[in-house]
Amino acid sequence: MNTKFEYRNKSLILIGLIMFVFSMLFLRLVDIQLINGSIFEKLAFDNKTYRIVSPEERGVFLDRYSQPLVFNKPIYYKVNSGDSLYSDETRISHDEALQIMAQDSDLIRMKLERMYLYPKSLSQVLGYVGSVSTQDLINDSGLGISDKIGKFGLEKEYQNYLRGNKGSKVYEINAMGEKQHLIAEEAGTSGMNVPTTIDPQLSQVALRAMGDNKGSVLILDASNSEVLTLISTPSFDSSILSETFKSDEEERKRAIAIQDSFSNPQNLFFNRAVSGLYPPGSIFKLITALAGLEGKKIDESTSVLDEGILKVGDYSYSNWYFTQFGGKEGEISLIEAISRSNDIYFYKVAEWVGPTKLKEMASLFSLGEQTGIQLQAEASGLIPDPEWKQRVLAERWFLGNTYHMGIGQGDILVSPIQIAQMIQSIANNGNLCNATLVKNSFQEGGLFVKNRCREVGVMEENINLLLRGMINACSPNGTAFPFFNHNAQILEELNESIDVLKPKELIDAGMVACKTGTSEFGETDWRNYRKTHAWFASIIGTKTLIKDALEDRSKSVKLVQGESELVVVDTENSGEIEQDNEKSDDIKVNRDLWLDGVEKYGFPEEIVIVVFIESDEINPYKEGSKDAAPVAKEIFDWIHNGDPVK
Repeated sequence: MNTKFEYRNKSLILIGLIMFVFSMLFLRLVDIQLINGSIFEKLAFDNKTYRIVSPEERGVFLDRYSQPLVFNKPIYYKVNSGDSLYSDETRISHDEALQIMAQDSDLIRMKLERMYLYPKSLSQVLGYVGSVSTQDLINDSGLGISDKIGKFGLEKEYQNYLRGNKGSKVYEINAMGEKQHLIAEEAGTSGMNVPTTIDPQLSQVALRAMGDNKGSVLILDASNSEVLTLISTPSFDSSILSETFKSDEEERKRAIAIQDSFSNPQNLFFNRAVSGLYPPGSIFKLITALAGLEGKKIDESTSVLDEGILKVGDYSYSNWYFTQFGGKEGEISLIEAISRSNDIYFYKVAEWVGPTKLKEMASLFSLGEQTGIQLQAEASGLIPDPEWKQRVLAERWFLGNTYHMGIGQGDILVSPIQIAQMIQSIANNGNLCNATLVKNSFQEGGLFVKNRCREVGVMEENINLLLRGMINACSPNGTAFPFFNHNAQILEELNESIDVLKPKELIDAGMVACKTGTSEFGETDWRNYRKTHAWFASIIGTKTLIKDALEDRSKSVKLVQGESELVVVDTENSGEIEQDNEKSDDIKVNRDLWLDGVEKYGFPEEIVIVVFIESDEINPYKEGSKDAAPVAKEIFDWIHNGDPVK
């Protein structure tokens, strides 16, 4: 009886086990066929196929004359076997690749490298591309582990627009990993080209003019704040971040150069034009003057007595002219105060206006605010007032703080791009435009704001008083001596008094309007001196300059053609840009290429040039007229006459 019962139980257990096993098999079959069928089908397909991906054709940046600033250079590799998909690769030259492809194109693989035509002067603007990081792959599932993406500058800012789509070929393979036949082929698509406002030749000239100085140069179209030049020195060489070499030794040297660039104590990747914050010094006196004029605290005839030092109780505030040379200006009015950059005058105007109104006027010109330029890490800056000082420093605001603010000292911090934008608005009759590196014609998916300009809200007659003072600053008895001879010559040619013509007429005729600045910072030394940065801001009418330059070129071409019938002027290839433009220390600038672009596409009728030079260990006392103005003068001379004959 017990035996029969035990046998019955064992049968039930066995049947249960069989049913369980078949149930699991059935569920697994459902999982394989129905739930995850497509996945396993793909795995099976991948086991017998191989996909060769063609490189992504990244969009390029174009300059303001529609010429490329970068290109995608093909790099060729030879494989040992055209049939094997896992063959070793050997890098070869372009000529070698052409010879091999003529016999068997399957032996050649190609990759693309980003090459920069102006790797030094435009490195802070264009930036560079680099390999994707783990975080990049997490953030964007569409990226591959071998992809290159924008890491800095416009390359990063416009990554999604520049990025193209890879092409591919799918082959059926055998168990040995050898191609059998082509199953499918998909063509890739190129990324979008981005039209910039950059003038690469002017940028090269600006870089050369800066020499070993640490600082920045900005050149803007005065009518709309399109940026023709934005350089920061010292800077990095973008070519070492993109260009690879065939030999291991060359690659080793490149790796060392990259490491040295990132670890350089001079912060080569720090963009002083947009990320650097500095006291503006005497450039800010233009804001103080406008605050006084708009607030009816002063007018053109308001004068102040300069006796060298302004004493308030136990404190003394001196004028730079007295400090350096022991000189006194005596009775001085607004226009002369701007041209002479008189501290005493602007101490008093600041006192009459007060810090709150000074800040309001600075804010109208967007000082202390980001411009919104298409670059990373733009700094905001600071325009202080009594409320800020009490809240942040827990200190009262004193009259001395107002004096310092009136001449651009104290706690004020601005970036060079903010100053350039402010000068642009003064040149544009109080119409301020946000700086841009990309042309309005480029639409960011419909999000790009075309209307970048707004009225500041100051009276035109007050702007004209500033311009007249700035023209005088670049004329004899002003502060910007590098331009004295030029302005004096233009005035002599006009055969009119400087007070007869309107400021805009004088600028259109070729006179330069400018303001120098020498800003103190840091602690005083044993002589009670502070280190100083140098500023120079200018407004330049270019119609006469460009007209003369084009006429001179036309005359020289005719002269050359007339001297010899053997001389051939090659205009077909005038648009070619040599890749080695900046490979040597002595930058060669293609002036004919520049004039070709100017003649075809035009040039701004007025430009703003702002030069900023930092204090350094060799010369801690930089001055606007002595150090910054000559940089602008060299750029000005090149526009007019080109490089001097050596």
